[in-house]
Amino acid sequence: MKFFISIFLVCIALVACKKQAGDGGNSSIKGKVRVITRTVIDNPLSNTDTLNAADRDVYIIYGDNVSPDDRVRTNFDGEFEFKYLRPGDYTIYVYSDDTTGTVSPFTDEFHLLVIKTEINITDKKQEIEIPTLTVYEEI
Repeated sequence: MKFFISIFLVCIALVACKKQAGDGGNSSIKGKVRVITRTVIDNPLSNTDTLNAADRDVYIIYGDNVSPDDRVRTNFDGEFEFKYLRPGDYTIYVYSDDTTGTVSPFTDEFHLLVIKTEINITDKKQEIEIPTLTVYEEI
């Protein structure tokens, strides 16, 4: 009888140890960031150029976490990749200048907006490429 109880407890422990979203897996999420520059940030007609967003911070949140769990920087071509992820839900985001023209009440600067996308990794060796994230910058 003790043998069966031990087997049962081991099975319960194995089922309870399901890994959550995060690092330690074999999947990856990659993408690209581009930046559209404007001479007047809240005027879409003042677009001057569309460039690859080199050396830009890209953040990832694992599952339901509140704070960013990791950060990478884009390469010279605006590309980034988060490697070694387990199956689960992820949020990828970057910051953009606020194109609504809303000025901070505490400074004469514009607010930052979050440009984000949510991804679900379902397989252990999945490679997901997300659509290009577009940010805006005033020149």
